[in-house]
Amino acid sequence: MLSFEEIKSSLEHAGQSHVLQFWAELSRDDKRTFLVELSGLDLTELREHCERAVESAKAGHSATAADQQIEPVSSEFIGSIRKSDHTALTGWENEGFLHISQNRVAVLLLAGGQGTRLGVPYPKGMYNVGLPSSKTLYQIQAERIRKIQELANAKHGSKCTVPW
Repeated sequence: MLSFEEIKSSLEHAGQSHVLQFWAELSRDDKRTFLVELSGLDLTELREHCERAVESAKAGHSATAADQQIEPVSSEFIGSIRKSDHTALTGWENEGFLHISQNRVAVLLLAGGQGTRLGVPYPKGMYNVGLPSSKTLYQIQAERIRKIQELANAKHGSKCTVPW
């Protein structure tokens, strides 16, 4: 694990020092976990990747060109819960927990915007849809993510975080 000073220097060099904006507010354990995560990043490669993406967009490379290169996923990589046996399902579950325990999994939540048509000034995911628990959809998602972290931690004995 890199030291805080090394991480800070790398972030500054990559133009990403804002990542440490709330450093002082983190607990000691959260700081250590964050340093471990940041130590695993190749900031130079990330910066170069972003620069190439910006250059490509400026050059007018359209999504259509990329679409021409996309091919269907090979059937050997496609699975189905309904069509798979218990051994395959257990294998997928174990592999999933392993990746989660190694902090290699994140959740990207695509939500449908503001709740103005519902008469509220906040995102629809925060709207009380009338569940007996009074939980919002975002809260349910957060609780499921927390539970999967706990299961991965218990199975592999490592503290992990699933960013979302």
